[in-house]
Amino acid sequence: TEFSLFATASRSHSCPTRRRPAASMVAEPVPMVFKTGSSAGKVKQGKITNEDVLRREVPWSAFKEKGIISKDELELMYQLVEIVQSKSVAAQAALIEMRSAEHAQLFKALLTGVNKDEVVMYILSLLDELLKQKPTLASLFHAALYESGGAIDVFEPMLKLLSRQHLFILEKTTVVLAKLLSWDHYIPPAPNPNLEAALARKLRSFAAWAVALLKNVDPQDGFDQPRVVHVLGGVQQLVSSAPGRIAFVEADGLPLLLGLMSGGHYGTHSAVQLLYVVMVVVWSLSYTQECASKLGHAAGLVPKLVDILKSVQKEKVVRVTCAALRNLVGVGSCSSDMIGAGVMKALLHLQQRKWADEDVKEDVDYLVEALEGSLKSMSSWDVYAKEVASGRLEWSPSHRSDHFWKDNYKAFEQNDGETLKQLVGCLASPDPTTLAVACHDVGELIKVHPEGRRLVAPYQAKAHAMKLLKHEDPEVQKYALTCVQRLMVINWEYLNSGS
Repeated sequence: TEFSLFATASRSHSCPTRRRPAASMVAEPVPMVFKTGSSAGKVKQGKITNEDVLRREVPWSAFKEKGIISKDELELMYQLVEIVQSKSVAAQAALIEMRSAEHAQLFKALLTGVNKDEVVMYILSLLDELLKQKPTLASLFHAALYESGGAIDVFEPMLKLLSRQHLFILEKTTVVLAKLLSWDHYIPPAPNPNLEAALARKLRSFAAWAVALLKNVDPQDGFDQPRVVHVLGGVQQLVSSAPGRIAFVEADGLPLLLGLMSGGHYGTHSAVQLLYVVMVVVWSLSYTQECASKLGHAAGLVPKLVDILKSVQKEKVVRVTCAALRNLVGVGSCSSDMIGAGVMKALLHLQQRKWADEDVKEDVDYLVEALEGSLKSMSSWDVYAKEVASGRLEWSPSHRSDHFWKDNYKAFEQNDGETLKQLVGCLASPDPTTLAVACHDVGELIKVHPEGRRLVAPYQAKAHAMKLLKHEDPEVQKYALTCVQRLMVINWEYLNSGS
């Protein structure tokens, strides 16, 4: 059955060109329902739910006897437990709102002073359920921190829980902490630079932890690892706010996202689901100008987004990819990068498809209209250079146009031969079409440019082309042979007459 960990509800339309992610697009773990098995076994398998945990009886009075909580805090806990047993989340939220600082101190005391798994699980499950039903409760924990001058700090003990190996604790800590740290709607009664800096450090610490953990993820494994599911859920929640987005980018998360987008073959549902979640993170990042600019400058990211549009059929992946590209239109060189990567052909194809979600059609139509305007202002060389820079070549008209080569061969010398270097680099691509086109283009450049052979020599074009003579694809072999011949023969008229 299909994973349902991340919601796919339609988005808000509050902005005509750049849409805000709806709350339903934020990572929200779905309870993993179980049928049989012991409690310990369920925990080990990651199948225990908040409801399971909150049904347990915990000896709260023992923690009062040990001096971990006070008599008043014990009474407060009993009141909360009684309401929890009634399963009224609204009543729980009302009680916490009425005595917010006291509850924050209670949670801090228990998370700091008690190491028992069942107690930690109870507190985290309770917080998770409360924040699901009423996200604004996150403000209360920020208020407790500020109003106590930093004394009531629930964030710090939670950060320490990230080192625990218990799967359920890791899952809940990741999600709850991401919700609390990413909350940016609390306005303190008075500025406190020290606490602001402390919260920023905690946010950066969480982002760095998540990025470090995801660096060990193999995209080939897809979405099958529980830790990957939980951490990506936390990242998705983290980037739902501007401070969280900036923290993720500053933790060097963008290269990680590109790696997760590029490593899989999308042949399994698990791989597609991983790609989808990563794309939702990219889309969320595109809502903050600073992060959108970083996305635009991330080497290979825009061409990869276009490549996903070309190669992945799943509607939800196409939807968030189009939404991310839409947000990047007009950001730096993103529009021309999309055009160079061949997005127009992909978009025209997508316009012919039927979509269950009308947002897809709207985004595709918007992209076509916006990018057609950009295309008119670009010369044939601009489009060609962007395509080469993308690392993915197709048989677009310029490649086989004699006029293009006669008009633009000198342009390969511009910018210290950057486009030429990138073109020769395409001779090492894993994509057969890119290889064939690159071989063709190197051959054409040598044919029309008097110094073509000398220009490509420093980049080992001959060595790359000769390796491709044994490539399994016949078209690659064909153009590699022509390329090698032109690299080795100087008199083209003699070569043509010989042919």
